[in-house]
Amino acid sequence: MKVSARNNIKATVVSMATGLVNERITLLTSRGAELSSVITTESAKELSLKEGDTAMALFKASHVMLASTQVNGISARNQLKGMIENVVKGIVNTEVTLVTGGGEHIVSIITNEAAKELGIIPGQNIVAIIKSNDIMIAK
Repeated sequence: MKVSARNNIKATVVSMATGLVNERITLLTSRGAELSSVITTESAKELSLKEGDTAMALFKASHVMLASTQVNGISARNQLKGMIENVVKGIVNTEVTLVTGGGEHIVSIITNEAAKELGIIPGQNIVAIIKSNDIMIAK
């Protein structure tokens, strides 16, 4: 399967909370990071998703926010600490690749202004923040 989402991480479904409309899926990556995803109950049924299944967490680089430190009091469920590995500055946006403590590579696209304000450089510690609704699941 090929997808345009820059971030695709192999994970195991460790828990599922089923609602009438949505399900909250907790995933454990092969490198030990926990991710939370919210998908429709119908999608979970179509995937025949159950605890213990291997799945792929997919999310677009433009959906990854960056912060210089962990953020308290935010609704986004996923915060992954890492170190910036690579920076590519474009005309409008900057592509930032970070490696988490567990070794997952996460790509983020942020504006050049945001990159400047955060002082984005290789080797810098950073936190990737992803909303649960932005993480799709493939099986």
